Amino acid sequence: MRIEKNIILVIGIFIFLFILSSPKVFAEEEILQDLSIICPFKVNESFTFDVTIKSNNLSLANATVIFNGKINITNTFGKVSFTAPRVLPEQDNTYSINALKDGYNKNIVNITIVNVPQVFPNIKSLNIVEKTIFIVSVIDDEGRIIDNATITFNGKEYFINVNGTVSLTAPSVNKSKVFVISANKLGYIDYSIFITIYPDLSPENLIGFFIVIFICILIVVLTVIIMLRKYFKRKRINRI
Repeated sequence: MRIEKNIILVIGIFIFLFILSSPKVFAEEEILQDLSIICPFKVNESFTFDVTIKSNNLSLANATVIFNGKINITNTFGKVSFTAPRVLPEQDNTYSINALKDGYNKNIVNITIVNVPQVFPNIKSLNIVEKTIFIVSVIDDEGRIIDNATITFNGKEYFINVNGTVSLTAPSVNKSKVFVISANKLGYIDYSIFITIYPDLSPENLIGFFIVIFICILIVVLTVIIMLRKYFKRKRINRI
C-alpha cells in the first residue's frame, strides 16, 4: 500500500512539474480584437476618398490598408487616402479594401468604383506652328465623337459644331510655348491636354527676322561710332 502511494505521489509530482514547465498548453487562447473599416460603399472613378480604421470605436494609427495593389499606413487619426482607378462601364468594378495590424483580426470590405463618362480633346498633333489653323474634336472614353461640348483654349471657350469639331488658330509666339486645351461637357469629367506652339521659321519669316537683327546690329554699331567720335573729339580739345 505504501508503494502504491509513493507511485501516485511521484506521478502527481511529474504532472505538477509538467504543468509548470508548459503553461502555454493550458493557457487560454489569446483573443484578438476586430478591425473596423469605415469607407464609402461607392466612389466615382478618379475620385480621392478616405478610409478610416477603428477598433472598439477608437481610431488606430499604423494600421496597414491595401487597395488596388497600393499599401498605405494610417496616420494618427486612423486615416489613409486612395484615388479610385479609371474603370470601364458595364463591368464588375468591385474592389477590396484590406486592413491589417498586429494584435488584431484582419478585415476586408468591398467598394464599388462607378464609371463616370469622360470627354477628351482629340487633335492630330501636339506640336503646332503659330498662326496655323488646326481641328479639335471631342471624344468619350470609347473614342466616340461627342457633340454639344465645349473647348477651352488660350483663355477662350469654343463650341463644338454639328460635325463634332471646332477650328482653332494657333496664336503668334516669339518662342515655343505650351498651351492647354480642355474639353468640357455637362455630366462628364473634364480632361485637358498640353500642346506646344512654335514660332514660324519659314524662309519669309526668317528674312524678316534677319532684317530686324541687322537693323538692331546697325543701330548698335552707329551708336558706338558716334560715342567714339565724341570721345576722341573731347580728347583733342583737352590736348589743345
